[in-house]
Amino acid sequence: MPRAIAVRRRVKEPPEESGGLRVLVLAITELSILAVAAVGALDAITTIVSLGLVAVGSWLSFRRRSKRNAALKAVIAAGLLAALWGFLTAARTASSVEQARGMLGSLFVWVQVLHAFDLPRRRDLAFSVVASVALVAEAGSLSLDSTFGLVLLPYTVLVATWLYLSDRTRARGEGEAASRPRQPTLRPRRTVTGPVRAAAVPILVGAVASAAVFLATPRLPGTRVLAPPFSLVHRVGVPAFSGAVVNPDLAAGTGGGPGAVRGAGYPGFGSRVDLRVRGSLSNRLVMRVRSPQPAFWRAQVYDTFDGTTWTAPDPSLVDIGRGADQYVEVPSIDPGLAPVQTVVQTFYVVRRQPNIVFAAFRPTRVYFPASHLAVDRFGSVRSPILLEPGTVYSVVSDIPVTTPSLLRATGRRWGPRFLRQYTELPGDLPARVVRLAHRIADPEPTTYDKVMAVQRWLQVHTRYRLDIPADPPGVDAVDYFLFERREGYCEHIASAMAVLLRAVGVPARFAVGFDVGHHNLLTGYYEIHEADAHSWVEVDYPGVGWVEYDPTHDVPAAAPGLGARFIAPQVFAAIDRFLARVVPGPVKEAGRAVGLALAAGAGAAARSWPGLGAGIFVSGVALVLWRRRRRSRRHPPPVGAAAAFLSVCRVFERRGLPRLPNRTAGEHLAALLDADPVARASRDDLEVVVGAFERERFSGLPPQPQDVGRAQAAAARVRDRAR
Repeated sequence: MPRAIAVRRRVKEPPEESGGLRVLVLAITELSILAVAAVGALDAITTIVSLGLVAVGSWLSFRRRSKRNAALKAVIAAGLLAALWGFLTAARTASSVEQARGMLGSLFVWVQVLHAFDLPRRRDLAFSVVASVALVAEAGSLSLDSTFGLVLLPYTVLVATWLYLSDRTRARGEGEAASRPRQPTLRPRRTVTGPVRAAAVPILVGAVASAAVFLATPRLPGTRVLAPPFSLVHRVGVPAFSGAVVNPDLAAGTGGGPGAVRGAGYPGFGSRVDLRVRGSLSNRLVMRVRSPQPAFWRAQVYDTFDGTTWTAPDPSLVDIGRGADQYVEVPSIDPGLAPVQTVVQTFYVVRRQPNIVFAAFRPTRVYFPASHLAVDRFGSVRSPILLEPGTVYSVVSDIPVTTPSLLRATGRRWGPRFLRQYTELPGDLPARVVRLAHRIADPEPTTYDKVMAVQRWLQVHTRYRLDIPADPPGVDAVDYFLFERREGYCEHIASAMAVLLRAVGVPARFAVGFDVGHHNLLTGYYEIHEADAHSWVEVDYPGVGWVEYDPTHDVPAAAPGLGARFIAPQVFAAIDRFLARVVPGPVKEAGRAVGLALAAGAGAAARSWPGLGAGIFVSGVALVLWRRRRRSRRHPPPVGAAAAFLSVCRVFERRGLPRLPNRTAGEHLAALLDADPVARASRDDLEVVVGAFERERFSGLPPQPQDVGRAQAAAARVRDRAR
């Protein structure tokens, strides 16, 4: 009588009965909604309502987990379409990508709320967890500071717990299913059309449904979301604005001169930079910058030096209005022929700043909450309002991409007027400064090599120091810095480089602004503090334009070297800054010391990455070999009939019939004979191998040499038949 063929059908996944997993998913979902609300993407009422509805929906889905809920699913689908309609309606009013991102976060929240009402099975809970990841990622993209980490840490713990419990529950269910007695069945004959039909049906249904939704989506009128973010919270205008810089942190009339003091705002943002000013700047946060790459956030340029002070007597300001596309087009000033990299930066002002539009050089478009701006002949931008806390603006800059070979090939073809303007020196400049400049630069063949020689000399022979004493009365600040003190801050070092280059006929000017700042790894923003106020040098190359140089410390390159790609030094530095803010007293000092030590160690490791990598590789190989040797001593390889039985098991494992952990040797033999023709052809040999293995393993007597020999010979014949 032929054996009945049992065709296995797909078993529907049972409802999820674990209350603990459901509560865990509810906590994950609620925390992701709170993360979006914490960054301002949701108002208070929407946050409270969505948190309450998620809790109610989770409770209702648990109560109705065994029901079909067809009507409820229809209501949820209608709610999803309504949420999409609301998003499309609101998005037409968005004037910037930033606003659209906030609206998208609100849409994600309502998807989570509606989905919470239909969570009967494990896979539905898993979808809620995956959707919460999108919400947390949205919150991270909108977050401006490290407080987002206070949400990310517990969220990570909850998700890790979910993964562990979900996998453990699934493994327990598979173990119980494997321990049940299974009836031998014959598998139906497989055909090609079955899998093809099974895959084609859902693909066709999905394509038709997607096309229907796409065709039914309304085409709403509205502005295209193209502008980067810019906004204004509190407007403080500059009286009688004419393009001049107004620095609210400086006393009236000082303008960065001798009466100014470092520490009450940076005195370089004004009408002059006086090298006789002393003091230090605070570490207060002044702004955050979102940018794909680091840069100097340039403020002003000075081109005239009198021995103690830099000024710009003729800024030649041009007033420019905002066009119909919501941005101010900055006129191209000496664009040069070098290739450029377009970089979009967004500035979030935290503390009041002068009416300077900080930007990476060279700015081309400015999205600013003012109807007009002023641009000077150096490409610096001023606004008719002060940068108040909460002000947001964006700048598009074309940053020149230069190489040593490009700069070496430029030559020295400057116009006489241009050369006279940017190589002018103080009339009473000591001759020893000029002699030093020629001694450093004359051996070099090109302008680029002369610039690099001066920069290297300053980096070797001078030191950065803030607490320097005042210069003696009547001395030239650069001369005294180069030959007497050789210690100073960035203004002294940059001034010395500009004067030395001018002394050998290389056009140079003095620039001020903010340094790159600290890159917050959690938010991706550059955090700029008052102490990041900085000065550097710009050198002109014919046909290329002005190129920035920093003799105080190097600017991070747009394409950093391999050692700079290690993230460990930044991670440890970020940990140190976080501890410095939240931990009080002696614990703060201990945390700072540990963070600095770890950052220094990581930096040293990054600089010596070839040797470190080789050491790690060799250590890893040695560890693997040691573990293998130890394992071989603890679990010696099988011998005798056991080795013959193991070789037979491996033969059929390669044929798709592995031995299950709960099968005895005899049960495995029966399964092989039932499923594999090679096993049926080798029945006698397999019975010899299994019999010898069972006698050796369970009889309690030492194996007989003749039994072992017959088992090994039989195993060899089985291997030959399976080839």
